[in-house]
Amino acid sequence: MRLPGSLRARIALFCVVAIALALAGMGVAAYAVVAHQLDSSLDLGLRREATRISRTVATDADVATASGPCRYLTAPSCVQVVAADGHIESEHDPDQPLPVDAATEEVAAGTRPAYFSDISLDGYPLRMYTAPLRSGTAVQIAQRSDPVDTSLRRVAYALFAAAAVGTLLAVAAGFAVARRAVAPVSTLTTAAERIARTRDPRHHITVPGPDEMRSLANSFNTMLDELDQALTAERNSRAAQHRLIADASHELRTPLTALRTNIDLLRRATRLTPEQLDETASALRIQSEELSGLVTDLIDLARADDPAVVPETFEDLRLDTLVLDCLRRAERHWPTLIFESDLEQTAVNGVAARLSRAIANLLDNAAKFSPADGVVRVALQQNELTVRDHGPGIPAEDLPHIFDRFYRSTTARGKSGHGLGLAIVEQVAVLHGAKVTAENAPGGGALFRLTFPRSSAPHTGG
Repeated sequence: MRLPGSLRARIALFCVVAIALALAGMGVAAYAVVAHQLDSSLDLGLRREATRISRTVATDADVATASGPCRYLTAPSCVQVVAADGHIESEHDPDQPLPVDAATEEVAAGTRPAYFSDISLDGYPLRMYTAPLRSGTAVQIAQRSDPVDTSLRRVAYALFAAAAVGTLLAVAAGFAVARRAVAPVSTLTTAAERIARTRDPRHHITVPGPDEMRSLANSFNTMLDELDQALTAERNSRAAQHRLIADASHELRTPLTALRTNIDLLRRATRLTPEQLDETASALRIQSEELSGLVTDLIDLARADDPAVVPETFEDLRLDTLVLDCLRRAERHWPTLIFESDLEQTAVNGVAARLSRAIANLLDNAAKFSPADGVVRVALQQNELTVRDHGPGIPAEDLPHIFDRFYRSTTARGKSGHGLGLAIVEQVAVLHGAKVTAENAPGGGALFRLTFPRSSAPHTGG
């Protein structure tokens, strides 16, 4: 049998089937109990009659005389005495005697115990009890059994009618229960359709009902929250990429214009002096390096914003070794500055290339704002890297935006760069679960802190 597709119909069907089976079982059990009681009552009456006859036959021989034709319901029990040779000793109707067989003769002879049997006499059903009477005789007592059958039929009709009414009530109750049980599901479905229609996962679902449905609604709301966060992150990522493209287009316009101008000058090389040619070539090299650095920064930023990029592999690193390597490169690049360091052996889990880039950007930023023969102090203590310069510091109005992409403070307008270095530092910090902050140091200058989580606590070893 194919089940209905509707959940409500299935619940109603299961309820009706369960109740119908229960009613059928109860009806069969009730019928069996009533049948047993009626049969037992009939047998008990026959047994009592046999006991009465056996007790009084010695003093009253007529007690074993047939009481009348058994075909009449109003007649008392039919009684017949049979000898061991099958001869009927009592008075009886010669046309309708009770049947005598070998089992009856065995009871009269005393070789078989008393027994019940069902017989038919003149088309009427009878229940007969055969029991020993005197030595060499047995008594047969019979009584119409069709009243028992009639009573059982009436009981069966009554039970069937009760089961039919109960089934009809079960149908009504099943649909009522199904409607009530499916109501929370309908509410959930309506809410889900509304969310699908509006495409707004911020609408939470409230489902009154049993704990299971409330738990399902809570799970659905949790899924909606996760979906909302994912969609928000995707929207923010796309917005960031759009801003990156717009800002990159703006930033690329200046170096590309300068390159185009210098290339136009080289076309008129015959008109330029050797000194002018050297200046143009140097300008081209500087501008190409600046453009190359800008493109590299843009690629790094764009790669981090792309969710489809394969995550980089993290490994256990010695952060103090990375800082030391970056310091050596900075000393070669900024020979007029003094770099002081106090590095504690520190181990972190991260990407070496990304961390080196962030450290190098912090050092370059400090060097760029330091005066000639200035000092840049670098310290690595308790999982925190600090870089301090002795420059002009950071204006208070610029502090909230110092890590924004393409943002350049008022003190940086005359410096080289495109405002991406510190943005990359913050991006690397987020990638490693670290935190980067900027503040003005006591006594002047800027102080940057790159703090790694305690899970990367320093340890000793090779």
